[in-house]
Amino acid sequence: MPDYTFSAPHKPLLQQGEKVVWPTEGVTLRYSADSLEEVAEIFHTTVENIKELNPDWQDNYSRNGGRYWDLKVQAEPYTVPENNVVTVTVNAPWVEGYYDRTEVSDVPASLDKQARAALASAYYFQYHWFGMHAGFMPFESVEGLPGWLQGYATDGAFYTKFSEFSSFLHTVYSDAWIDDMLNMDPAPFAEGESDTILTIDGDRGSNIAYCGHVFTEPELQPDGSLTFYQVVLTCESEGFAGWAGEETIVPDTATVTTVRLVPTENGWRVDALELPN
Repeated sequence: MPDYTFSAPHKPLLQQGEKVVWPTEGVTLRYSADSLEEVAEIFHTTVENIKELNPDWQDNYSRNGGRYWDLKVQAEPYTVPENNVVTVTVNAPWVEGYYDRTEVSDVPASLDKQARAALASAYYFQYHWFGMHAGFMPFESVEGLPGWLQGYATDGAFYTKFSEFSSFLHTVYSDAWIDDMLNMDPAPFAEGESDTILTIDGDRGSNIAYCGHVFTEPELQPDGSLTFYQVVLTCESEGFAGWAGEETIVPDTATVTTVRLVPTENGWRVDALELPN
């Protein structure tokens, strides 16, 4: 497993630093969901109200992804929460690539130490191996593998033995999350011969309008899980021209995504998490 260091609790700082001004006047609150009924239930409103807030709601539906994207969920400005966070540094010193060795993430300060480590590990894994980039590097190419698999991970990768990779996953994620990832079509990873890891190799871009993210306070649910929202702040203004200028940026939109941790005999496991950008 990687190494971890934890800061003292502190107020959240937006990830773009001094370039971003805290949105004291509130922002537009948005959410993506599989159905309008789901949105209405979560935000204690009606489907009719969601449609009124989103005159173009039918255009926001992606038949490919099967979701309604970025629906406005309340008329009044949303006040961005300032709950304390802890900065967790995750370090895997055996990884060959300097950039991929370390990830620094803020997580809710009210989580216990084990939950903080699990959530920070999930951010690390998803940013480096299942998000911005997908798949382990370095790898040796192999012809004729199914799906998008390109080859098997070699020394210097995050893991080279599937048994060790599986142990990491089961220390961080719920069984359901792991099953979903490994059984995706196409799958990003698979077990190869002699305990090797078959891997894809891919990259994606990020949202240039991303300003940072904060969290609502984790709440214990009747099923024993901890659930809260990741509040992703962006600048959707037509005047936004990127980060090269000298002017500071005020986020005007918050898109919330669900974070869920489930209890096990060995501690909390991440069951739902999306990268914020």
